[in-house]
Amino acid sequence: MLKICLSIMFLLCVPFIAEIKYDYETAKKVLLENNREILLSSQTVKDAEGKLTDAESGYFPKISLLGNYNYLSSVPVIQMPAPINRAVQFGANENWLFKATLTQTIFDWGRMFDSPSMFGKNLELAKLDLEQVKTQNIYNLNQVFYSVILAKKVVETNEESLRVSEENMKMAENRLKAGAGSSFDSLRAKVRVSSVRPLVEKSRNSYEAALNSLKNLLGVPLIEKVEITGDFVEAINLEIDNSAALKKAFEQRFEIKKSDKRKEMLVSALAVSVSMDKPLITGNLSYNYQNPYYSQISWVESWNAGVTLTIPLFDGFSTAGKIKQAEAAVASADVAKSAVLSQVEFEVRQAVLNLNETNERIKSQKENVRQAEEYLRIAQSSYTSGVITNYDVMDAHLSLLTAKTAYLQALYDLTVAKAAFLKAIGELK
Repeated sequence: MLKICLSIMFLLCVPFIAEIKYDYETAKKVLLENNREILLSSQTVKDAEGKLTDAESGYFPKISLLGNYNYLSSVPVIQMPAPINRAVQFGANENWLFKATLTQTIFDWGRMFDSPSMFGKNLELAKLDLEQVKTQNIYNLNQVFYSVILAKKVVETNEESLRVSEENMKMAENRLKAGAGSSFDSLRAKVRVSSVRPLVEKSRNSYEAALNSLKNLLGVPLIEKVEITGDFVEAINLEIDNSAALKKAFEQRFEIKKSDKRKEMLVSALAVSVSMDKPLITGNLSYNYQNPYYSQISWVESWNAGVTLTIPLFDGFSTAGKIKQAEAAVASADVAKSAVLSQVEFEVRQAVLNLNETNERIKSQKENVRQAEEYLRIAQSSYTSGVITNYDVMDAHLSLLTAKTAYLQALYDLTVAKAAFLKAIGELK
């Protein structure tokens, strides 16, 4: 009784973990919300927004307030001789100052405009990078999500193979008992069952591993119970033409847009570097409220305004070095874009080839499954009639298992190939 009570208490203390069903669209939604790489890229966008706000601060005046109190233990005193014959104190023991200052850049050779332009391009670049990260992870989701579907179906196929093998084993044993079969056939059927069971267990482990990979990609706890629903793409309805695909890719791929935006940012950075050793004009305005005011021991208001011109004369060739670096970066951007264009073209052409190949493979593998099913049906019927041995039935069953596995792999390959094609032309969402 005590054991039962303890067991009930344990079950009540352990939190109940509900099983969550994920189809592809639900998984994608969770991915976009929880994936760690996407979250990190989102923070990079926020960082770029902060840098742009900081750069735009050059447009606005800088305003500051100052409050100051000083107590002087000794104040200078001058004794005036006769006939005045009195002491004159310069200042006071208690000194108060309240000051408001406004400073505004009037002219800085374009830096106040070029710097925000540079960081604005950097923000756009960060947003494009975020979209690219999302696209890459959606492609990864296609691979991982459908690998779970594949593993699940392989488990079902192997379990069906085990069930049929066990039925064949029972049939062989019954025929042996009835004197219509041989011990050799019975033993061979048992060996077949023994060889299939490890496949079932291995496929179940593969399913769990694929499921954990999916959870890790989605950013959900591995302890979470998940059930995956969905199926493969069995056919594609895409018009595949290399020229049209390349045109779309060059217009839509984030990598190309990033190359263009990166060059624009580097051109703005070059403009900032060029202006670093140019004159700077600033204006300032201050309002003072203080006591004492020179020798007057009372509260006095005053203000002052001025303009400052700063002309850099020599900075140890620092600006020249920065200009050279910026020019090299702009030139490198052109080379980088050329490499990106070449890579995009390669990916598109490869994706088209893979998609066409897998689409054709689906047709032949589907026909293979149909023929293997018919072969097994005939073999089982013939074995029941005593025309063939159990070995022939097992051979037919093995052929069906191989055909089904190949067909499932082809379905997976087609689904992933379609995702790769859409990614290559910039339409994977």
